[in-house]
Amino acid sequence: MQPALFHRVMDTVPAGGWQVVQGPERLTVLLSGVQKGFVDDALADSLRRELAAQGAIVPSVKVRRVLAVPRTGAGKAPLIKAGVT
Repeated sequence: MQPALFHRVMDTVPAGGWQVVQGPERLTVLLSGVQKGFVDDALADSLRRELAAQGAIVPSVKVRRVLAVPRTGAGKAPLIKAGVT
């Protein structure tokens, strides 16, 4: 899947940080600093719709709120992590 698809959806989310993690069974969206009133299920639905519109096999999507998006040893927080088991 093209990263632009995720940016198109995620860049509208009122959060301080985000990361999409592709696992073998699902996508997990990590959100930090989410503004009050944000509905996690609406984000999951939006991602599923975008994936379906691109002809992708639509996986389960789970939204998880975290204090901070995990960083690599180099201090970077990748927005999209693919192939994580």
